[in-house]
Amino acid sequence: MRQRFFSGTGLLICIILCSTVAAQDPIFSQFYSSPLSVSPALAGNGDADWRIVGLHRSQWIASGIDPLTTSSISFDGKLFRQRDNEKNYIGGGVLFLQDKGLGGAYKSNSFTGILSSHVSLDGEDMHGLSLGLGGTYSNTMIDFNQLDFASQLSSSGFNRTLPTSEPYLSQIKPYFAMSAGIAYTYSSETSGFDIGVSGYRFFKTQRSALNDPNQLDPARYNIHANYQSYLSEKFVFNAAALYVMESNITSYTFGVNIGTILAQGDQVQPTVLNTGLWYRKNEAVVPYVGLMIGNVTGGLSYDVNTGSSSSLGSLKTFEFSLIFRSPQRKANPIPCPWK
Repeated sequence: MRQRFFSGTGLLICIILCSTVAAQDPIFSQFYSSPLSVSPALAGNGDADWRIVGLHRSQWIASGIDPLTTSSISFDGKLFRQRDNEKNYIGGGVLFLQDKGLGGAYKSNSFTGILSSHVSLDGEDMHGLSLGLGGTYSNTMIDFNQLDFASQLSSSGFNRTLPTSEPYLSQIKPYFAMSAGIAYTYSSETSGFDIGVSGYRFFKTQRSALNDPNQLDPARYNIHANYQSYLSEKFVFNAAALYVMESNITSYTFGVNIGTILAQGDQVQPTVLNTGLWYRKNEAVVPYVGLMIGNVTGGLSYDVNTGSSSSLGSLKTFEFSLIFRSPQRKANPIPCPWK
């Protein structure tokens, strides 16, 4: 295993950088492919009765550097429908998220359970309102035995049997956090739209490997929106945006996707080639390519560093998504890579 050199401050910085998963809300370039990471209100809010979503992100890939990887898998769907009005339903889902870095010395896991409720505001469910609540258990583990510190440097190299001289090192305590969201939805035969807000970690929680009571996970709030519409019989337009507020830091990502219908066939969902382009504030331009075949959608994106992020040089970031949907689908849904 490669040796890694850290001081106490260096370790703290590394932990902050590695914490792209702040409790339960990861930062994915393909955020639109992970609805449970965006808002609890989106659980079950799709064309299918259920869906399984997997994402894997490899970040900061470069020679001699252990990349940070973020992986998630989620399941959500419509659990119960109102007997006399199937447009109203109770939805739910579960989300598992894992962050790994420093060659496995850093690992963060979170488990989220979500319940949602969707109410139709008219007889055809063209207008609807969804509410969601989530609870997350988060656990971060650091294997200090895999890390090298300045005090362990000897004439023959690093000796991990020597003391670290870092008296405040400790494991990060696991904790439980709540989330909530609300979303308005509009759906017709030719277009669809939703917009909503969500919040995470309403109560600040200490999260430090140095016993620092001032290092907290602050509350985080998302504003999200997406839109789908036919451009013609062969082309579909999709757009999505996410605005994030956390403490004094704000970020936004937005972009568009064009779906080219390659084959209609007899199946409800046609074969569609998706190509998109996204922009994340002062960080990256993200090209995306994906393929939808029936009820399965795969997508690949690559972060092109921009602005201050371009100073990181040739560091590479790839992201892969895979979505499985139930065979039971809304009649003639608009082809969309994330619905």
